[in-house]
Amino acid sequence: MARKLALVRRPPVIVVSPPRAPARRRIGAAVRRVGHHVRRGGHHAKRALPTAGVAIGALAVGYAQGKGFLDKLPQIGGSKVLTLGVIGFIATRFVKNPAIRQAGLAALAAAAFDFGRVQAGGTSGFDDVSDAGGGAWSGQG
Repeated sequence: MARKLALVRRPPVIVVSPPRAPARRRIGAAVRRVGHHVRRGGHHAKRALPTAGVAIGALAVGYAQGKGFLDKLPQIGGSKVLTLGVIGFIATRFVKNPAIRQAGLAALAAAAFDFGRVQAGGTSGFDDVSDAGGGAWSGQG
């Protein structure tokens, strides 16, 4: 009978949950977690292709070509496209200014596009072309 009394008289188990942190502390912790992920994402985004910068650089290269500033460049290998590609490569590798690097990337992309078009049998858009684009859809008659 003594054994039965020992089981009946044991103390009840009380489970106490820890107190919750105040709302300010919880919000601050959430902000710190979000900030951590934003910083990590920003670090990886630096290596991504800067789309707006490349677009502005392409605009600058197209404007320079339209105004005739690229006509003053020497021709490497008999083509202005190769010259533009070399200048773009040099700008992306050896210049520290990010705007100039992006313009160089745009120049390199434009040169690669034009080089591919010439290799496929088309005419270069950077070299002197005699027909000047007067086709059926040009609106020039």
